[in-house]
Amino acid sequence: MKKVAALACLLALLGAIPSQAAELKDVFGREVPVGKGRPTLVLYANRGSRAELRQHAYSFIYELREERPIVLIHVDLRDVPGLFKGMARGEIKKSHRESIEHMRNIFRQHGEAPPPELESSLFMVADAKGEPHQAMGLKKGFGQVVAKVLSPSGRELARGPFPESARKLGQTMASASESLSTLRVVDMSR
Repeated sequence: MKKVAALACLLALLGAIPSQAAELKDVFGREVPVGKGRPTLVLYANRGSRAELRQHAYSFIYELREERPIVLIHVDLRDVPGLFKGMARGEIKKSHRESIEHMRNIFRQHGEAPPPELESSLFMVADAKGEPHQAMGLKKGFGQVVAKVLSPSGRELARGPFPESARKLGQTMASASESLSTLRVVDMSR
């Protein structure tokens, strides 16, 4: 009986771990470091919301540069026919490279050097079954990007439609980073 109770407790603890903190791989096979010490901006998009995402995301990510977030873009491929999912993954890889170059240009336009961790901060995940999108309540073919902010430990702090909630999301990420740096100071003084 004690073994059953211990096993039940262990399963409950595993269930309490944020789903984003589970091992997740991007289109290049890299593990996404969500919940590993840096805040995360998660964007849920599909091919129909691609233009909207490109129009607003770059400037928003630049505004968050002080927080050094991980940016994770979940691309829903449920509306892509099965034969074309491989091509869609190739397009996502191409889009990743273009996005990195575009971000470098934004930093240069502002007279700043692009941060060295820029390339290792952007992750695009091709979701063939759209499970993360379904978990967010997004139906196949949804029309608007949705975003959420995760704490450095991977806990959800805020979510909302993007770009309408960008200000709230940015403030949430900044306050989470401030409290983390205050926590570090407190820990160092002990």
